[in-house]
Amino acid sequence: MGFPARRALTAPLAAVVVAGGLAAHAWLPSAAAGPVGDALYATLVVLLVALVRPRTRTWVAAAVVWGISAAVEALQLTGLPATVVAHVPLARYALGTTFAAVDLAWYAVGAALGGLLVAFARSDLDAIQVRHTRTANRRHRVLVPAIVAGVLAVAVAVTGTLAWTVRGEARDLRSTLGSARTALAQSKGQVADDATRTALSASIAAAESLLRETPILQRGPHDAVRAGDLVTADVDAVAASRLTKARSDADAALTALTPVTARATQVLTATDGLAVPAPPRTALSTALDAAKSATAAAAGLDKATPAQAAQVEEKAADLTAAARTVHQATVALLTATDAALCPYPDQVWFPEDGKIPDADLAPIPWAPQFRLRKDVLPRFVAMDAAFKAQFGHDLVVNSAYRSVADQQAVYGDPAHPNPEAAPPGCSNHGLGTAIDIKGITTPDNAQYAWLAAHSQEYGWYHPAWADPTGRLPEPWHWQADETPTGY
Repeated sequence: MGFPARRALTAPLAAVVVAGGLAAHAWLPSAAAGPVGDALYATLVVLLVALVRPRTRTWVAAAVVWGISAAVEALQLTGLPATVVAHVPLARYALGTTFAAVDLAWYAVGAALGGLLVAFARSDLDAIQVRHTRTANRRHRVLVPAIVAGVLAVAVAVTGTLAWTVRGEARDLRSTLGSARTALAQSKGQVADDATRTALSASIAAAESLLRETPILQRGPHDAVRAGDLVTADVDAVAASRLTKARSDADAALTALTPVTARATQVLTATDGLAVPAPPRTALSTALDAAKSATAAAAGLDKATPAQAAQVEEKAADLTAAARTVHQATVALLTATDAALCPYPDQVWFPEDGKIPDADLAPIPWAPQFRLRKDVLPRFVAMDAAFKAQFGHDLVVNSAYRSVADQQAVYGDPAHPNPEAAPPGCSNHGLGTAIDIKGITTPDNAQYAWLAAHSQEYGWYHPAWADPTGRLPEPWHWQADETPTGY
């Protein structure tokens, strides 16, 4: 009765190997699960050979199994296994999916292990049969059903464990996908590299497709884990790209805010003590305080982590809003000051009027007692050269840049001002961009006509208010294109 006794021990050994292989695939890291699975695959096939052909020599069975395993592995170099698995998904557990030369070594280890198990079963049970033939026969009638029941119980337990594992992995993947979809939606237009969002969208779609597959038959253990790891990595990449853009936006907003607050401070300081309504000055002061707080809150953004990208975006938005508020408050105060100090709409008040630094001014070459802003002087010199070619002499300058004191002298007593002069702060002569030309007293002389026809070629013009039909006809007054006329 040695023949059935060998099968009686070999069968549960095969069941144990199957359980071990499934457990390894379910719980071991992929780097370890692959080699262990390859080895146990070969072990199982050796045991199955011993069950089907119990009289096959152990070493022959092990060698044949290794040869078959190697042949199946080599088939991966062709398209046949992929075609079979595409039609029969379960075939991947027997045929595998990719070729790896190192797998041949693991098949050899597994075949050797299978040979040792078969040899153990045969030697152990043969010894028992020699000593206890009758007892073994009686026990066989009880042992076989018990072994079959045990194998079925192990199979059910392994299958249940596998199903539980796959279901748990799917649950975790669905949770990961929920967070990933939120990250994808919130990052629209907020990343430095949109390719990261494209990759995340693709990994989400792949994971959703995986979840629609049949558990065990199509979606095996660790499949959902691998998909979840890919989605998580793409979420992290999107978060990092989002942080990069948020930092860049914050830096740009801070850079833009700096000159805005400097200008606001200049205007606020210049209006101190002037006959200007208090509310606009209070509003600008409040806006500057808010900008200062926003700047302080943005300190240390270079230490923010990808998880804090949303907070960095908020800081960038606060800086942008602060710049907008300060600018609006500055314009409001300029407008209120203009309304209070400059009597005519074409007169515009500026805090720097009459206070241009000497370093920004340069003397007119043929009339060095008069100065213009350095950036507008070259074009005035070029216009003079053309004028001189036409009339044989330079433009005769009567007035150019005026300091506050100069303008005050021209304007006179505020109670009885010069009607042809603007109050200090309201004249574009104080900006260094205007010139008065002596000898052009009426709009009908040749010099006026030439300037009217050619001045714009050199970036100079005659303002509408000084035209013959303007508010204050001044044919001698000309100004550069850079002269501001509003806020």
